[in-house]
Amino acid sequence: MNISPRQLRMFLALSESLNFSKTAEQMLMTQPSLSKAIRDLEEALGLSLFERTTRSVRLTPGGARMATLARSIVGEFDTGLRRMQSSAEREALQLSVACWPSLAYGVLPEVCAALERRFDAPQITVHDCANSACIQRLLNHQADFALASVAPSHPDLASQDLLRDRFVLLASGKWRKQVRPRMRLDELLALPLITLTDASTAMRYMSAAYLQRGIEYRPKMQVDQVATVAGLVKKEVGVAVLPYLGVTPILGMRGMQMSEIVDGPLRSVGIVTRRMGNPSALARAAMQEVIAVSRILMGKYPEWILPPSARKR
Repeated sequence: MNISPRQLRMFLALSESLNFSKTAEQMLMTQPSLSKAIRDLEEALGLSLFERTTRSVRLTPGGARMATLARSIVGEFDTGLRRMQSSAEREALQLSVACWPSLAYGVLPEVCAALERRFDAPQITVHDCANSACIQRLLNHQADFALASVAPSHPDLASQDLLRDRFVLLASGKWRKQVRPRMRLDELLALPLITLTDASTAMRYMSAAYLQRGIEYRPKMQVDQVATVAGLVKKEVGVAVLPYLGVTPILGMRGMQMSEIVDGPLRSVGIVTRRMGNPSALARAAMQEVIAVSRILMGKYPEWILPPSARKR
């Protein structure tokens, strides 16, 4: 049985007006089209719904009972549509972003504040995790986009470069006397270096920089969280090697001293999206805000945060 909600609405309208001409006008259709739709409905039901004469139209007893049932069906259908619309509106205000913890601190607060001003109570979820986890969440459709780094040749993902940040050295206490404002990679090898684990871009970039010099990068300690790095540096266990955006949460700690690694690598940050699919209006707005905040950071800290490279991905 192939009966559409519109057919039922035509039937109900005609059952109330009992006039084909008025009903056709009400339904914005021609009278022949209405007549055909009613005949098709009667054939589908195997039941005569109206008695027609040259002077009048009236419901059959079976048609009257079908009208009562049709009102219930149409009512339930309309209620379901309203629930679906309400759910769609809530869904349109859902945003999930995967990003490095340093970006969750340095970029996303301004982005979230801007979205709060532009949208009515957006529901934002932030997955602050290592680069590989960010990419996996995006591939698993657990995030609308990621602030991370991805290989240019990835078949399912596209990346728009945002900025690059320099690597710096963070020292405290006795180690402040061992470092200068400007240090070189070779000079770091004599220091007790603390950095993030192999899952981080910080470790990946530094390892690559030393590998180009034929040196294996072997820091004294590796941890998962920047807060742990801060605690270790504060207790003078060693000195931290991190990208600039990674140290911004702890720069305000008393006794911290930051030094530039003049020949260190530049870490690239990008907006990573799935090649297939259409981002929601909220996700598109969020990405626009990320770009705006990145430009502000580059203008505010030009010595540490640089424009993206010319390479397109």
